[in-house]
Amino acid sequence: MYFFNARLRFKIRPTPTTIPGSIIAASAISAVDLERRKFGDYGHFKKKLLDPQLYVATVDPALDPDIVARLAAYPWFHGQDVPKYKSGEHGTRTAWKKKHKDSLVSKWTRTVPTTPDAIRKAARAAVEFQLKLGCEGVLLAVPLTTIADQTLQAELDWIEAGIQACVDLKVDCPVYATVALSEAVLHVPALKNPIIHALSNHIASRAELAGAYIVLEQTEPGNYFWNSKDPLMALLVLIDDLVRGAGKKVIVNYVGTFGLVGNAVGAEIWSTGYYLMQRRFSLKGMTGIARPRYHSLALAGDIGVKEDLARIRNAGLADKLMTPTSADAILRTALAHGKDPDSVPEWKYSPNNASAAQEHYLQIVSDTGAKLDTMSLAQRQDWVMRWLTEAVKLVDVIEQKEIVGMATDTSHQKVWLDVFTDWKSYAKQ
Repeated sequence: MYFFNARLRFKIRPTPTTIPGSIIAASAISAVDLERRKFGDYGHFKKKLLDPQLYVATVDPALDPDIVARLAAYPWFHGQDVPKYKSGEHGTRTAWKKKHKDSLVSKWTRTVPTTPDAIRKAARAAVEFQLKLGCEGVLLAVPLTTIADQTLQAELDWIEAGIQACVDLKVDCPVYATVALSEAVLHVPALKNPIIHALSNHIASRAELAGAYIVLEQTEPGNYFWNSKDPLMALLVLIDDLVRGAGKKVIVNYVGTFGLVGNAVGAEIWSTGYYLMQRRFSLKGMTGIARPRYHSLALAGDIGVKEDLARIRNAGLADKLMTPTSADAILRTALAHGKDPDSVPEWKYSPNNASAAQEHYLQIVSDTGAKLDTMSLAQRQDWVMRWLTEAVKLVDVIEQKEIVGMATDTSHQKVWLDVFTDWKSYAKQ
């Protein structure tokens, strides 16, 4: 099932296929705003989850003080140090945020609570907030797993504190342990990675947990598509161990359309969005100026809008590579008549002109997600194998013809296919 990644914005254009739910990132909105947010006007929030994002606690406020100010307003980062919002005293929430922003950022220690009592209070605060928000499930607040400490003691302490909070609060919705893995701990063969199996074993052993919410932290913040084999294989092994091995549920976020592969392996929910910060998570990432990117399902990647779409049209490959949606209909018509994308205002390659490109991307992922939801697990796996096999063939064609530049993503498709093929071999054992 596809969920929208609401990390940057809440409002999106309606898609022909209904988006069944969304995952809200704590960094997207201050706590004082989220508590009072009305979700009735947005169909994609019919079901919602809140990612507490404790794993971003080490982010440098110099990269984006606005994001840090939003995060610091949640009680699981600074507990009782967060000033209470009172409308009679502060007036508007905007005034409260303006008044306390500098103070909240100055208190950002780039660490997580470490004493048992502080962990207990913070873990409970995260659970309470999600219950108040009316989430479909609870995502436990858990810090990032890094190479600095492979004992997992800190992660397990937070998971246990979260479980206890859910027991004390009599939570009756699914509870998921957050598994946030730094890329630094993933560049080893997945089947020999002790961290992967230690986490899956612990989650599998706790009857209170419905499963895991998995996030991978990407070291390089500029890549829209993961193209590292070991981290992706680790993700599939972790999903498989929990779903097939332990009968648990898995939610996957920040791996873009590789979420379709995760869904075929057994992930119940996968989440992504059009913008870079919705497709991958990086502690070094910053919001920037967005330009249109054309997503091709057939290619399993994006095609450069400025020059490569016209080159693909000129090579007679538009029908094979372009994925028809209502959002790109005018663009396809213009290309068919020999015009360039710049002739279509909503697809003109210019700063902050990505609304149509976002709508196109979301139609593709929601339509494809809905399609896979109708299939059995075996059928999904067959579909993924055909999809990635054909994508690799298309990459070979356009590279042999030398018709695209660096703006078109062609480096990850073979990696994805190899990872999925390796997982299938592992699953047969």
